[in-house]
Amino acid sequence: MTGPRPSRRIPLWATLVPLLLGIGAWYLAWSEWRDRLEAAVRGVLPPGTLVHVGGFPYRLEARTGPVALAYRDVATEAALAVDSLVVNRQPWRVDRQVLNLASPRLRLAIPRLAGLGAEVEAPSAQASLRFADGRVARASAVFEDAVLRLGFVPVPVRAAAFEAHVRETPAAAAGAGAALPVQAQLVLSGRDVRMGRGDPVSVSAAIDLAASGPVRSVAAWAAGGTAEVRELVIADGTGEVARLEATLSPGADGRVLLAGTVETVCPATVRAALAGLPPVTEKRTRKPVRLALTGVLGALAEVAPPPAGAVPPPVRAQAPDCPRLR
Repeated sequence: MTGPRPSRRIPLWATLVPLLLGIGAWYLAWSEWRDRLEAAVRGVLPPGTLVHVGGFPYRLEARTGPVALAYRDVATEAALAVDSLVVNRQPWRVDRQVLNLASPRLRLAIPRLAGLGAEVEAPSAQASLRFADGRVARASAVFEDAVLRLGFVPVPVRAAAFEAHVRETPAAAAGAGAALPVQAQLVLSGRDVRMGRGDPVSVSAAIDLAASGPVRSVAAWAAGGTAEVRELVIADGTGEVARLEATLSPGADGRVLLAGTVETVCPATVRAALAGLPPVTEKRTRKPVRLALTGVLGALAEVAPPPAGAVPPPVRAQAPDCPRLR
C-alpha cells in the first residue's frame, strides 16, 4: 500500500512566461497606436516642435513645449499660442482626444465681416475633439478665468469659466424656396461673466448655422447663410434677466445684419446697454417685456421705444435691482 502522491507545483517561470508574452504583445499594439498619435500631432504642429509620447500601458499622452499655430484662408485668420500642450487619447479610440492647454491665447479674425472677430486668453483650458463619419461630431473647449475681446462688444469681457461647443450637422438643401438646413450648431456659456464694469451674470447661447451646403469655412457660410440665435439667456442670482432670439445675416457690404426680439424683466437696463448709454437703476418688472431689436452687429442696436403715453409696467418692489450689464 502506497501513500498519496505529492502534488506537483507549477514552476514560477511557467506562470511568468504567459504574463510576459501578454505584456509584450500589448506593448507592440500600444506602440502602433503611439506612432499613430505622434504622426497625427506632428502633422498639425509646426516642423521641429518637440513632441514626447508616453503613457504606457493604459493611455497615450503626447506632450509638447510652446506651440504657435496660424491658419488663413480667403475669409478667415486664426492663431493659437500655448505655453505647452498635452494630448490624451485612449489607445483604442483614435476618434476622440482630450487636450490640456497652458496659457492659451486664441485669436479669430474675419476681415470681410465686421464685428465677428474674437480673442480669448486664459491661464488654462481643456478641449476635446471627436470625429464621426469624417465630420466633427463634437469639439468643446473650457477656458478658466478667461478674458474675451469680442468684435461686437466695445469693452473686455471676463468670465470665471467660458465654454464653447461645436458640432457639424451636414445636410442637403431641400430645394428652391425651402428654409436653409442647419449645417453646424454652436453652444456657448459663461459663468460669472462681467462685461466691462458690469455685474457678474451667467450667459448661455444656442446658435444654428444655416447654409445651402456643409460649413467647412466662413466663406462657405457667408455666401447666403444665416446664423439663427435660438436663444441667448442672461441671468443673475435672482433669475433670468433677458432672453434674446435673433437672425444674423452677412451682407455683401461686409456688415452683419441683426433682427430679433428680447424678452426682459429689465427693459430700461437692456435698452441702455444696447444703445451704449450710461447704466440706469431699475427694479424688475413683474412680467417680461418684449422688445423688437434691429441693427448691425458691432454697432449700436436699435430697440423699439415704448409707445407714446405707455404706462410703465408694474415692478416687483421686493426684488433686487436689475444688474448693471456693462
